[in-house]
Amino acid sequence: MEEETDPRADPDALTVLVVEDGPGLAGSLVRGLDRAGYRATSVGTGLDALTRVPTPDVVLLDLGLPDVDGIEICRMLRRQSDLAIIVVTARGEEGDRVAALDEGADDYLVKPFGLAELLARIRAVLRRIRPAGPELLAHGPLVVVHAPVR
Repeated sequence: MEEETDPRADPDALTVLVVEDGPGLAGSLVRGLDRAGYRATSVGTGLDALTRVPTPDVVLLDLGLPDVDGIEICRMLRRQSDLAIIVVTARGEEGDRVAALDEGADDYLVKPFGLAELLARIRAVLRRIRPAGPELLAHGPLVVVHAPVR
């Protein structure tokens, strides 16, 4: 089961991979992310997530996958890349949250959740992972670079 985004979507949009074995939820997430301006796809297994090329900007990772535990997938993804990983799962126990965050998840969201909160969490994680670069202001031959102070 893999749901692809609309091929007419903005090619410069950030990409999101939804790793979710429930086809109904995966499809709803992909459609909601597409409407929000992301290029989203979904896979139903952890192994499919590990072999995804090109690497997405953000992974929404369910922990209850049919082939490999999601925490192990999180660990493997983190070894491969510094992409954003947000765990989206029904597992709400503190031990699961701590394990996922310790293994490389950037955020953790327990089902059920609203799309607005998910989108806010994606934006927050991306702000931390991809801070805004310098702003270029140009007027004729004059170019001014304004870099944010940290």
